[in-house]
Amino acid sequence: MALLLIEIAIMIATIIYGLMKGGALGSGVSAIVALFIMLFIFKLPPSSPPVTAVLIIMSIGIASGALQASGGMDYMIRVATKIIQRFPKAITIVAPLVCFLFVFGMGTAMIALSLEPIISETALKSKVNPKGALISSVLASNMALLCSPASSSTAYVVTLLAAYGISLGTYLSIALPATLLSIIILSILLTIVNKKLPFDESILEDVIIENEEKELSPAAKKSTLVFLLCVLAIIILGLFPSLLPEYNVDGKPIKIATADLVQMFMYLSAAINIMLFKVKSKDILHAPATANALGATLIVLGLGWVGSTIFGAPKNQAVLVSSVGQILADYPWVIIFICAFVAMIIGAQTAVAAIIFPLALTLGISPMLLIIIVQCLNVNFVIPAQPTLLLAVELDRTGRTKVFSFIIPGIIITALSIALSYGITLFM
Repeated sequence: MALLLIEIAIMIATIIYGLMKGGALGSGVSAIVALFIMLFIFKLPPSSPPVTAVLIIMSIGIASGALQASGGMDYMIRVATKIIQRFPKAITIVAPLVCFLFVFGMGTAMIALSLEPIISETALKSKVNPKGALISSVLASNMALLCSPASSSTAYVVTLLAAYGISLGTYLSIALPATLLSIIILSILLTIVNKKLPFDESILEDVIIENEEKELSPAAKKSTLVFLLCVLAIIILGLFPSLLPEYNVDGKPIKIATADLVQMFMYLSAAINIMLFKVKSKDILHAPATANALGATLIVLGLGWVGSTIFGAPKNQAVLVSSVGQILADYPWVIIFICAFVAMIIGAQTAVAAIIFPLALTLGISPMLLIIIVQCLNVNFVIPAQPTLLLAVELDRTGRTKVFSFIIPGIIITALSIALSYGITLFM
């Protein structure tokens, strides 16, 4: 057991060091250093790298980069801004739902970063304390990533659970409604709390909302439509696999795997942008969305590889089953606290999933339970390091939104999503 703990400590230490030095890219590369240590010093047998998950994330990154290069993401930000400004008095409820919807559709929290200044200034102009709207919007944006077929974290989790018979349709039928309901409930609670806070009207003198709109490329709207149709196709085919064609291979009927569907439709979206809308390949490769996907790819590759090597080693599995495995067998819900603790330290959803979920499955945790608790991957609000969180604090001119203001609402919305997900599974 002592040797296993040393191996885990080395893995976590290298990952955290990598995150501190180089963000997502640094953690992915440093995880490979940990892999070298495990293979050549601790003599653990190597495992296979998570190739399928890496390929999915690459496809999502290219599609998102094409959307960004075509101006489609700017167009979506413009649409979202207009919706938020149309309902200023109800911004604490409207803003998080808009953030959720657009992050869900785009598969990236970058759009939330662009909307936060609009949320803050619209709230102030309407004499609404921006604290509630900012907190709920940040939390909603993070949670949306674990519901979106176009996000790397969802892609990784669904790919991992596919080996256990869990389809994208099953995953979304639990995670999506539970997350949406928890966001609505939290937004209502924050609206009630907000109304009890006095509003300082003296700050209104400095409130300026920028209405200057960036000129969009002719392909922006078309590119957005193509991307959203591809995402919709993935969702529909994931929910209704009977719509997929059936092929006969060696006398056995087979269908296209969900992981392959995601890649096909994402690359289709990018191909249409290049061939029909004349988006340049170099612009796609230089887009921030593509760079972020590269970081996510390295996270999954590095952490998934070293994690499976450590936890998949026969001697380590025997230790885990006899110790942690027995605890989880008697009290499976303990996995919530394990997952939340790792998420609190590391912060990146995909990285946490790459460490915890394979281990949980190895120890006999039900795949359905992992879907129920999937939003525990978002317990990144305790240690304030997320860009969306830090920006929200900076944007609140009232000074009420602090770095620790997200902890209690974050715990509430996570607990709500778990409870609602569990309730949904009772009727499945």
